[in-house]
Amino acid sequence: MPAETSQRIDSPKTKSGPRRLLWGLVIICALLFAGWSAFWYFSYSTTQKLVDRIVAREVNGQRVMTCSDQTLGGYPVRLALDCSSYAIRDPDSGWQISGGPVQVYWQLNAPDRASVETSAPLHIEQAMLGQSIEVTGSRILGSVMLTPPDVVRAVSFSAEDATLSANDTAFGSSFGTIRADALSVDASPNPEAGGDLDLTFKASELSVDQIPILNGEMTFTAVEGLSALMRDRRDPTGLWLQQSGRIRNIDGWMQIGQKTLKLRGDIAFSQAGLANGTLMLRILNPNIDTARIKSELTAKRDGFNGPLTGLQLMGKPIKDGDMVGSEVKITLTNGAIKAGFLPLGTLPPMR
Repeated sequence: MPAETSQRIDSPKTKSGPRRLLWGLVIICALLFAGWSAFWYFSYSTTQKLVDRIVAREVNGQRVMTCSDQTLGGYPVRLALDCSSYAIRDPDSGWQISGGPVQVYWQLNAPDRASVETSAPLHIEQAMLGQSIEVTGSRILGSVMLTPPDVVRAVSFSAEDATLSANDTAFGSSFGTIRADALSVDASPNPEAGGDLDLTFKASELSVDQIPILNGEMTFTAVEGLSALMRDRRDPTGLWLQQSGRIRNIDGWMQIGQKTLKLRGDIAFSQAGLANGTLMLRILNPNIDTARIKSELTAKRDGFNGPLTGLQLMGKPIKDGDMVGSEVKITLTNGAIKAGFLPLGTLPPMR
């Protein structure tokens, strides 16, 4: 009898342990939720003040940024600014970017990086020079990294199912409308020399009028490019040509039909914008074991096969991984391009 009584007395105490643990977890979760909500609201209030300040900013009587029907939300993991339409102007250079709708968002753990997403066409215009560029895509993404107070340090841009067209005669007559499954551009300071600008261009299934479809990637460093851009946004190209005009560490590859091209070297531009330098071009074919079997060649993909094969014959035989081909020395002299003694055309001046 005493043992049974002891069991009945201890039973409630045994059950109270898990209940206390459960209530403790509930309280901890509630405190974490309240703390995170307070942190998000603080970030929201700070960001809203920043957005209001940027939208209200004027230079020479012109608004730097407009955001129609703006709403700020994104709780609980990020901050998201929605605009039904937008315009961003740089009064110093005269360039303007507009479109809409668009969403700009920040992750709470990375407030210095703003990401942009839209599926609406993008319009880029320089009214004083009469230049405009239209960019469309099923998905257009951008990223901007800022350092205090509001200085842009790195920019990236990408577009899927992209088309790009321009009304600039020099651009439009030479290239026409550019189409690609994917396009991307990345620009950031060189980690070893902060005044230099590192640039990367990537393209997938790129089509430019009569030029065969290509895939590729190109990286290079514009020496003092960032310094020129920060010092003179009205004419950064002119200042860069005066200060440096040098492009180093060119490293790129391109696939055209069954051929792969690899390019390396450095070039320098004169103050008139004419290119000078030496580049090494590798023109490579897959070996017989890995070559793609095709019953029919098409101009859209293999239109450069003949000229590139002829150019290969001028180079030094070389093996690159599982590919074979030749390496050809390309020289640029005041914009004139030559492979050995063979003229290949001219590169137009930068300005």
